[in-house]
Amino acid sequence: MIVRLPVAASVRLIQSVRSSVTHGAFRAGPTTTPALVEVPWGRRWDLPWALRLAAALLGLAAIVTYLVVALLRLAYPFPLEFLESNSLVEVQRILAGRPLYAAPTVSYVPDGYPPLYFATSAAVASVLGLSYLPLRLVSLVSSLVCFAVLARLVQRETASAAAGIASAGLLAATYFVADTWFDVARVDSEFIALSVAALYCARWMRRTRGAVATGLLLGAAFLTKQNGLAEGVAVLTALACGSRRRLAWPAALAYGAAVGGSTVVLGLMSHGWYVFYVWQLLGEHTLNHAAFAQFWTEYILPMLGLACCALVLGVRRASPVLLAGCAALVVESYASLVHSNGKVNDMLPAFLVVALLAGLAMGGHPGGLVSWGADRLAGPQSASGRTGRTGPSVGAAAAALVIAQLTSLIAGFHPGQAIPTSADRAVGERLTSRLAGLGGIIAVPTDPGLILLAGLPAVAHQAATDDILHASNLAAIASFTRSAARAVAVREFSAIVTESAAPPDGFPADLPRYYHRCPQTLMAGVPPPVFQPVAGPTGRPVYVWLPVGGASCAATVHALVASAPGTPTEAQPRPVSSSVSRSGGMS
Repeated sequence: MIVRLPVAASVRLIQSVRSSVTHGAFRAGPTTTPALVEVPWGRRWDLPWALRLAAALLGLAAIVTYLVVALLRLAYPFPLEFLESNSLVEVQRILAGRPLYAAPTVSYVPDGYPPLYFATSAAVASVLGLSYLPLRLVSLVSSLVCFAVLARLVQRETASAAAGIASAGLLAATYFVADTWFDVARVDSEFIALSVAALYCARWMRRTRGAVATGLLLGAAFLTKQNGLAEGVAVLTALACGSRRRLAWPAALAYGAAVGGSTVVLGLMSHGWYVFYVWQLLGEHTLNHAAFAQFWTEYILPMLGLACCALVLGVRRASPVLLAGCAALVVESYASLVHSNGKVNDMLPAFLVVALLAGLAMGGHPGGLVSWGADRLAGPQSASGRTGRTGPSVGAAAAALVIAQLTSLIAGFHPGQAIPTSADRAVGERLTSRLAGLGGIIAVPTDPGLILLAGLPAVAHQAATDDILHASNLAAIASFTRSAARAVAVREFSAIVTESAAPPDGFPADLPRYYHRCPQTLMAGVPPPVFQPVAGPTGRPVYVWLPVGGASCAATVHALVASAPGTPTEAQPRPVSSSVSRSGGMS
């Protein structure tokens, strides 16, 4: 009677027989009968495998949910988050051929970041046109690249595709508790994508070209967000102290060329302002001492406490290079959060570390057809390169913890609160068209992108201005305050629009001598939840300041009032985080 074995069992049987031949099972001669090979019929359906599969399915659900929300709000023409507006202004300056780094004035203050994200977004905007869509598209693609590289890194370390997918899904699920940050027009998604790509390359490179690629990726991460300096130093140090020390030199040379060369060139082109914004400004801010504890009590433990338990199980199987990179990413998050303008987006590198190490813990002891196939795809270095394998019970425990964490993160998310409504769009479009009709230079310090989309000259963003005013560089502070005083004195602005009744930060104390605040409000009749950012702190333009002796307040505000026919009088409120301030932009 002929018994047909399943394909998976047949492959394992062949491997077992070949292994027996290789290790001398038949060396005793033809009369020796090998031991009967046990076919692991139920291997594919054991508990660790089933838990990893369940974690992977939940991870896929998190990624798909994120992707749906991101696509639904990708083309929204107004800021999803407070600081998106200044990103749009910086991209417009690149497209117009104007310098990205210049002395701070009331007309423009850059975010204190290196230029790579803005340059990438400008390249896309040159094809798609100037709007928030190209910037968000760069962030969306970067986040998907980050998920893919993370999944591949974990899969290659553990030979478990399910563990890789679950790890990527765990990172994607932090979107639900981190102010839906991955797809906003900010530098963070591109930064973590380049950071994890650099880790992958550093972990698995074997030749000089791989070392050069590692250095360039680390340099690119720095050129997106200067916090990446810590990762570059840590990874290169780990390489120099390990068995691949000969490859540390070409990696370091490539990294030094990217970081040092860009600093020299951009510093000279900007007359030193690039060095100030990127290298000095962040260090001049005061520290928020409460954030030293909040890193754990408000972010890591409440958001990813269960996954952190899995992380502890996965640390032992990470290679020295991965551990060095992970430690640096946590330091980057910590250092950013504890400075005076730290926000939840600063936690993304730390969330990446939790997802990576939790994924490694899920792998357990590689085995079976999936492991064999993964090793063959990864090449001869894959199996020999794995370190610190854990037992199946540890992998099962880690997978169970990740399942619980993913369930908690997904269940607490309300997609409707993350997607702008038709009422938001209607109010924004009406306000933009009416501002364009007013003409002149209109200062909207909390949303200069609104004026830019109206076809008028933008002014400095309030958050970027606060970064200057809260620093200790007297020359930079004087540059801004002098330009603001001069613009106010000559009544350069046809109107100033603010969120609060107080004058904008950095404007002269005698502003009421030249401009008076109208008693009428811009958002009269518009429900409070409408035309608010759906990510980060909330706020919208409300008060109008007009030149003394100029146009009538009643007539001007009536012409600008944003309420449109059909605007609902009720809307579902969006939660406002009382712990987040709209002052300061660098984080």
